[in-house]
Amino acid sequence: MPRPVLDLVTARRWAMTARLLLGAARERIDALNVFPVADGDTGTNMYLTIDGALDYVRGQFELGAGTDRLKDGMTLISRGMLLAARGNSGIILSQLTRGLAEAVDPDVAHAGPDDVAAAFEAAARTAWDALASPVEGTILSVARAAAEGARAAVERGRPVDGESPLEVADVVTEALDAAREALARTPEQLPVLAASGVVDAGGAGLVLAIEALESVLHDRPPGAGQEVPAWWALALQEAGGRVESRARRAPAGATGSDEAWGQETGGDGTGSDDQCAAASGVHHGGEPDGAVEVMYLLTGSDPERAGRLRTNLAQVGTSVVVAGGPEEFRVHVHLDDPAVAVEAGSLAGSVTKVALTSLHDGHTQPGAQTEDAGSGLAVIACALGDGVCALFASSGAIVVSGGPRRRASAGQLLAAVLASRAPRVVVLPNDPDTAMVALAAADEARMLGVEVDVVPTRSLVEGIAAMAVLDPEGEPDSVVEGMREAAAAVRAGALTRAERAAQTPVGPCAQGQWLGILGRERIVAVDDAVLPVARALVDLLWRDDVEVVTVLLGAAADDDASAAVAQAVQDRTAALGERGEQIEVVTLRGDQPTYPVLLGVE
Repeated sequence: MPRPVLDLVTARRWAMTARLLLGAARERIDALNVFPVADGDTGTNMYLTIDGALDYVRGQFELGAGTDRLKDGMTLISRGMLLAARGNSGIILSQLTRGLAEAVDPDVAHAGPDDVAAAFEAAARTAWDALASPVEGTILSVARAAAEGARAAVERGRPVDGESPLEVADVVTEALDAAREALARTPEQLPVLAASGVVDAGGAGLVLAIEALESVLHDRPPGAGQEVPAWWALALQEAGGRVESRARRAPAGATGSDEAWGQETGGDGTGSDDQCAAASGVHHGGEPDGAVEVMYLLTGSDPERAGRLRTNLAQVGTSVVVAGGPEEFRVHVHLDDPAVAVEAGSLAGSVTKVALTSLHDGHTQPGAQTEDAGSGLAVIACALGDGVCALFASSGAIVVSGGPRRRASAGQLLAAVLASRAPRVVVLPNDPDTAMVALAAADEARMLGVEVDVVPTRSLVEGIAAMAVLDPEGEPDSVVEGMREAAAAVRAGALTRAERAAQTPVGPCAQGQWLGILGRERIVAVDDAVLPVARALVDLLWRDDVEVVTVLLGAAADDDASAAVAQAVQDRTAALGERGEQIEVVTLRGDQPTYPVLLGVE
């Protein structure tokens, strides 16, 4: 019996199998984090990336965006993975499907060996190019090895252990073998991995994703009882018949009504659309604009993202309602292209129970913008913690929840960019593991006509420094460059407690000991008491030309930690005499998780 080819059915099964494997292993991959501070969530990020992609595809299929062409199907999966991508590892994972979607000819039913090798190469190239300072011994090394293994198989033209014609399964097997070998070498390339006796977490997740594809191509998928969900296996009608067929299924006299919604969702139908519209500031009345009424259920969201969805839909349609909460919302909009509404919902959560109704007997009417486009420069800032979120918001930024162990997705950042309605937007990731995600969101926004700059802030204190020089009315290029320079001028550090025993560059640490961290990764001090650690960190952060010291107190900052930092800074400034009196020390309550104290020296 011949092995499966890489057609659309196989691609779907790969996605399901990868989700199954990553879901089972996410906690183990997270635990590979060698840092004694639990800010790493690689396994969770990769799982949420592919899980969110399947949610996106489900929403598109409920809309009727089915296809039997490999290229279209891979493009759909790739789009979902990009929007759902969290962390640098999630972006790299999404590049595998994107590379395949771009490599496959539109008219072929299945991918060939060269197509697959090109997909691995595209993923590795994108990953390496995206990072300013790529590091060997990480997921980057594993991605490159997989690409080299796949290309070697194609150039040989036959399986490594035979003379039969080369198949896609052979290419993936060699990519997997090379990836596994590269993963095993990561401790040799990164001493911190060797000291902890583990391999790189991102590389481990990528190997699992490749294992999922290899097992499906060899017709031995793990968890064989996991079937492709019904919503994905159905043969769906072409777009031309979708609206009419769903309109015929709508209850009589219930077009656009809460009665229809209640029957769709099992709700009680209480409350009217007009009441919801009043609450959301949207006016109903007169002839509806747009050819189609779209309704769906949005789950797994929150009021913040639901609010951005409302703003986004108001730009492309009318009669917009986003009501409910705190985690489940009903969405209603009139517009010409239902796919736009469903994709916008996918940026905010999981879309289900999509209902479409024709409003103009199939005749398309022009869509309507309900508000004028915005002007000036907008800033999107990732942050966690009530205090720091309020600080960014008061400085004029749109805040997206994101940070250690709760990274924002590319779709969430894209939604915030579009909701800003500004022609130019600056994104502050404020986290090294959100850098590639921010760049991906910026690329998507540019294709939609929004100019986006990513200022690569690696910490909240760098983001605060960038916001301090923001002039929304200034010349955009000059303002963005000023923000870059302000962020780059900050030397950042952190104080926190070790959550587990580990080896560090300054010796072993035990659980509960205080750690001084330079930047976000280099541990420079360990002690039972916080004051010696604070002094050591401040000494390393200090420069001769210091003008401002920013202290950001986190949710776990107690009086001892606050006093220790204040004492360490005071000791340093006092030693400078009159010069020290000119240094401004700014202490802020950030309430950020994970790090009780963040320090920035400018």
